[in-house]
Amino acid sequence: MNRIPRPPRAAWTAAALLAGLFGTLLAVPGWAHVKWFTDPALHPPGAVPWERVWLLAAVSAAAVAVAWLGERLWRRVRPPVPRDLQLSAARLERLFALMPVILGTHAAAALLASGIRMQLFAPNLPLPRDFWGALVALAQIVVALSFVYGAFTRVFAWLLVALFPAALLLFPPLDVAEHLHLLGIALYLAILGRGPYSLDGVLGRPVRPLLGWVPYAVPLLRWCTGLGLVALAFGEKLWNPDLGLAFLQRYDFNFLRAWGVPDRAFVLLAGYVEATVGVLVASGFLARLVIALAWFPFNLTLPFLGAEELVGHLPVYGVMVVLLVWGRGEDLGPYLASVRRAEESV
Repeated sequence: MNRIPRPPRAAWTAAALLAGLFGTLLAVPGWAHVKWFTDPALHPPGAVPWERVWLLAAVSAAAVAVAWLGERLWRRVRPPVPRDLQLSAARLERLFALMPVILGTHAAAALLASGIRMQLFAPNLPLPRDFWGALVALAQIVVALSFVYGAFTRVFAWLLVALFPAALLLFPPLDVAEHLHLLGIALYLAILGRGPYSLDGVLGRPVRPLLGWVPYAVPLLRWCTGLGLVALAFGEKLWNPDLGLAFLQRYDFNFLRAWGVPDRAFVLLAGYVEATVGVLVASGFLARLVIALAWFPFNLTLPFLGAEELVGHLPVYGVMVVLLVWGRGEDLGPYLASVRRAEESV
């Protein structure tokens, strides 16, 4: 009988480092969108704290290095998947074909809520109550309906992309950057389409992915989501801890105070953790593990912050599902096969 080889000592070292990193992640629920519940105008940021920027760069580089090492070791020592757990080619195609559906509908819920509330992407970007503001709100609603039905999805995905430069005319760049995950979703759907489970697919309209861009669909989704998390951590915590402190006065999430961690240190720690996770998501190393371990703290604030937080988080839930199933997006063959099969059946 062949014995499974024992992982090398370096594998255990990497596992210990990763456990420490994600143990810290699970201990700090810094995932609430502070600006949705605290007026940032009352707490303007000061000068850019460059010492925190350099510390974040060092911490993120170390985390990425550990994740890179962990992925290399995992590729060497991972055991084969038991046959009973393996999906057939047909089931894998159907699973992959669901990903654009899940991502599109999750994004649509947040866009629809923002549109009917005269907000751009989220509560911290209120639109002017005039003709142009109403036009932007209507654009979000139309994009949302397109994503739900899967009708002309590629066209309206590009419309969502176009809303980002328009947003820069109305809001500070860092506030817009906090919602880059929506840009990633738009680019993903523009490249891959809404897939065979869509109105376009049923009616026989062209749903074929942009083949030359397919390898970039998931990386663009990862990069935009990761950079959005970094912008969120920097704008709400690292650059402006006073805003985070005001939030903690309303919602006392600092459970580490009993161990001597003051509120300001807690806010900064939450910012470092959130930004580091963003960098890890963007890197793509150990993508499934990063997403799986981030899921718990990402949801921890929902019972306290309610529907506002839930609706705003829905697009990120969609991104999480895609990255859990597709990982780094290195092999999208099953998805392309599902699209070809749908075209042949029309």
